[in-house]
Amino acid sequence: MPAFAFVADDLTGAADVLAQAHRYGLEAALAIGDAPLPADADVVGLAGPARSLAGDAFDELVRRDLARVAALNPEVLLYKVCSTFDSSVTIGSIGRGIQLLHERFGHHGAIPVVPAQPGFGRYTAFSNHYAAYGGEIHRLDRHPIMSRHPSTPMTEADLRRVLAEQLGTERLPGAIHLPAYDDGTFRDAWAARRAEPKAEAFVVDAVREEHLDAVAEALRREAHGRGPSVVVGSGGIMAALARSISEEALSAPAPQEAAGPVLAVSASASSTTASQIEDAIAHGWADVPVPVELLRRADSAAVAELEHRVSAALRMGRNVVVHTTRGASDPRFGATGPADAAHVGALIGGVAARTAEAGLTRDIAVCGGDTSSHALIAMGVRQLRVSEQFVTAGPILRAEALGAVAECRLLLKGGQVGPPDILRRFAGQLQA
Repeated sequence: MPAFAFVADDLTGAADVLAQAHRYGLEAALAIGDAPLPADADVVGLAGPARSLAGDAFDELVRRDLARVAALNPEVLLYKVCSTFDSSVTIGSIGRGIQLLHERFGHHGAIPVVPAQPGFGRYTAFSNHYAAYGGEIHRLDRHPIMSRHPSTPMTEADLRRVLAEQLGTERLPGAIHLPAYDDGTFRDAWAARRAEPKAEAFVVDAVREEHLDAVAEALRREAHGRGPSVVVGSGGIMAALARSISEEALSAPAPQEAAGPVLAVSASASSTTASQIEDAIAHGWADVPVPVELLRRADSAAVAELEHRVSAALRMGRNVVVHTTRGASDPRFGATGPADAAHVGALIGGVAARTAEAGLTRDIAVCGGDTSSHALIAMGVRQLRVSEQFVTAGPILRAEALGAVAECRLLLKGGQVGPPDILRRFAGQLQA
């Protein structure tokens, strides 16, 4: 039985949870879709494309995954959301996820919401959420990227108001604010919020790792004899939970070396990813843009031409980056708006799978949180584990499967993750 379990609303976020457990010496495994859950890990999770879904499709997926993970009877169950909290009333609704948690765990009481991840530049102070970018800390609604997210722009920084809208209530959720950690009232405040009548959730501030350690302690204290203690949060919570049971030293990033030419596939509209693509191309990577017509509809002839270009470059020993957009200012993005995540994820995942199956690459990077789950499903990936630490929130993974990418070296990179030269680092062209 795993100590901790999680359900993640996208795949790159799930990779971060695996990485946080692995850093502290825990064995962590992730199942994708309807793959069987591993029985030999300290931390077990399920990941799907919930962050890009709405309505019945969202409900069906989250209900299925919660039921499967709950059957493991973990000490703590994490509903993993992005540390930038990007979601909306209709798409990837965190509020709706909380309602489905209550549906599954009817006697749990108000659920703590803790998206802070200080090691990744994500902070919550007096219920307002902040994220780092460009060496500065920005309030969520003024963040250069998240305030302009293509599908879920964040126009409000107060997480209580974000949740109230998504929960469909005028009553703001409660909160535990920063002073509680220093004035000795945290434990009492936690108990009061958990027992608040008819409350569905409460927001917990955190700006330091010690704050998350206090949350982890509270979660584990409640778990004994009461079934899993449930929390909504980021990889920061998993790091704190791992610290609470492990005495191992942090795992340091290892030097990277590719087995041959590297393939990167990206459906991220983030300016961070755009800069990373620019850096790779400027240093000799083959530039293979996905034609705009393929973003609108499937076309077998156009897909074949795209794959021919990719295969030709890989056979010449060149690293390749395939992309659906290079930032929100790309004319392709303007022509189509946010493309359907399932369609473009399957498209780029299919390209990666077929080139790997042909033996042209064993090193694959997938960029874009909303599309990554669809891409990995198209690649036939059923289960993932961490091979090595790499960059924050971006470990090197291996697929445990019989498909085309079995035992390939995989990097799953969310839109906001990594330094500008991350693709060259992954390819071993320079060291971290």
